[in-house]
Amino acid sequence: MTDKVYHVFNDLEGLRVAAEIERRGLEFYTRAMKLTADPDAKAMLRHLAEEEHEHMKAFDALYQQAAERIESSGGSADYDMESNAFLSALAADVVFPGGLTAFARGYGFDDPFALIIQAIQSEKDSILYYWECMMITKNTAARDTFHSIIAQERNHLMDLQGEMVKMLAARVQSD
Repeated sequence: MTDKVYHVFNDLEGLRVAAEIERRGLEFYTRAMKLTADPDAKAMLRHLAEEEHEHMKAFDALYQQAAERIESSGGSADYDMESNAFLSALAADVVFPGGLTAFARGYGFDDPFALIIQAIQSEKDSILYYWECMMITKNTAARDTFHSIIAQERNHLMDLQGEMVKMLAARVQSD
């Protein structure tokens, strides 16, 4: 029996992946903007890309600050194999599993409502990833940083859910 090889996570790697998740979201939305002709979908994708860009910059800064604090407190040990496997699976599927092709096949890029539903799911998956990292770490600086990221992502999730409610209300009024 061969051992499965997983991505090795520790506190710093977990925080680096947080910024990478936002980078992947930015790339997804930016590329999707080029694939839609619908002006409402294009506007939504532009807004989502801008949000991801802001989060990416914020998470990069949080990573730099946390890296200094974690290193000065003795560094961070690698997580156990079970945690590595779980976080590897979560991180792989956080931003639109299957990428542009799978999304296009399932929903297309011209339906703003489908886009917002998928963006909401992506935020939920991100929060789950950050929550797991926060629960695994033994380092206070890393825990505080993950907690801050979760708070920001929850606010973003609430904003997206508010947009979804507006869309639903508009649909009901137009019927």
